[in-house]
Amino acid sequence: MNDVMSSLWKFIWIVLPVALLLGTSVYVPMKLNDENGYRRVERLKTELHELRDRNRRLSRENEAVKQKIRAIQSDDDFIENIARNEMGMIGPDEVIYQF
Repeated sequence: MNDVMSSLWKFIWIVLPVALLLGTSVYVPMKLNDENGYRRVERLKTELHELRDRNRRLSRENEAVKQKIRAIQSDDDFIENIARNEMGMIGPDEVIYQF
């Protein structure tokens, strides 16, 4: 009986680690390639990078719009420039000559 138990324990101590190693070597690559694994993490990193770039671009655009608003509210020369160049307006004492 002791011989059987000894053989059984030897078998368990050899087979169990080998089985765990084989199981792990199959399971881990499957999980890495799973849709919730490594590919998803990489896709999310790319998306995060794109969103941060977009956020920086929008922040710059917002700042430019804020500066334009401040200029419109306080700078008469800026308003005159917009009226002349963008709206085609002229001053009350000016005359346009077309050739």
